[in-house]
Amino acid sequence: MNFSFFIAKRYFNTSKHKNFVHIISWVSLIAVAIGTAALIILLSVFNGFEDLILKMYNSFDPDIKITAFKGKVFNVDSIDISHNEIIEKAYVLEEKVLLKYNQKEFIATAKGVSNSYKNLTKFDDLLVNGRYIDSTKNTSTSVIGQGVAYYLSMGFGSILDHLKIFVPNRSAKTLLNPQTAFSQAAVIPVGIFSVQADLDRQYIITNLDFLQNLTDRKNLISAIEIKVKNLHKVNEIKDYLQERLGTDFEVKNRVQQQDFLYKILNTEKLAVFLILLLILIISTFNIIGSLTMLMIDKRNDILTYKSFGVTKNQIESIFFKKSMLTVLSGLLLGLFLGLGFSLLQYKFGFISMGSGSFMVESYPVSVKILDIFFVIITVVVIGLLASWYPVKILSKKIFDN
Repeated sequence: MNFSFFIAKRYFNTSKHKNFVHIISWVSLIAVAIGTAALIILLSVFNGFEDLILKMYNSFDPDIKITAFKGKVFNVDSIDISHNEIIEKAYVLEEKVLLKYNQKEFIATAKGVSNSYKNLTKFDDLLVNGRYIDSTKNTSTSVIGQGVAYYLSMGFGSILDHLKIFVPNRSAKTLLNPQTAFSQAAVIPVGIFSVQADLDRQYIITNLDFLQNLTDRKNLISAIEIKVKNLHKVNEIKDYLQERLGTDFEVKNRVQQQDFLYKILNTEKLAVFLILLLILIISTFNIIGSLTMLMIDKRNDILTYKSFGVTKNQIESIFFKKSMLTVLSGLLLGLFLGLGFSLLQYKFGFISMGSGSFMVESYPVSVKILDIFFVIITVVVIGLLASWYPVKILSKKIFDN
């Protein structure tokens, strides 16, 4: 053990004595611990909400989605995709429609899907009422988003009543005649699904052939949705399909399908991190203050060390190491508190979100190694700067006198 670390450790241990300087030193340690724990806890809670939101979207979004670069639809026979990692694909046609149920009307998006869509999305897990659509061609059944069902006042006992669908008649010569301006058909809602509020009030799911006939889009689709065997190879498969299909089509993974959502989540997470970082920086003024008072309090010790031939750099090292012992102790305590709290919340969910929450009963948490790494680096860097500056300034004034 070198001389400077031995003295620094001694000063750190003697901070248990109850004089004002040592009390401030412990306040500094506790401030670092609280700041570190707050960073860990809030980032973990934010990660939990982020994972929850993405999980809801991912249950509806495919691994890979192919759409036309220009135009709304394309011919299903004009595209050929094959890859040994593709285990399921579904043809999809989406169309804006007017829904009418009894005296209620609502504009939504009808999503016509091929038979394989159920296996691609595990749609049964999304159903909150009823069953999935019939798989036979031209069937007139549908499943309704929970939000759509709410706006149409469709209750549990009414999902077997007919729902009218209106779409613009593409072959109509004039839109002035309501009788010919719209094509209409009736479907029987056989189920209600719930994914996420925005999606629930936007979509109804029906059979692809039924919607193609209603919209006069025979053999036309708006997208191909793909499920892959190995999620780690999604980007590799996406790039392969994009190269093969050329510039006439867009191939997107899940992140690209919800690009705006991912940007919002990343921006919010950065904002939370910066706010907490500012709080942590403010708390480090305690470190500067306590170190300044300690060096003034130990002025006689410094002069004694100087008389015994201890160099200025060695004296600076003593107080720098003492300050870093405070920072690192606070960091370890904060990590213990933050990770401990997050683990307990994950296991037992003792902090509830209240009776108004219908997605989860308690605050979700998700601890990520990368976040812990960034917190450690951040606290250490701030501690280094907060320790180095007062040591350099004060040692020069005291040592040179």
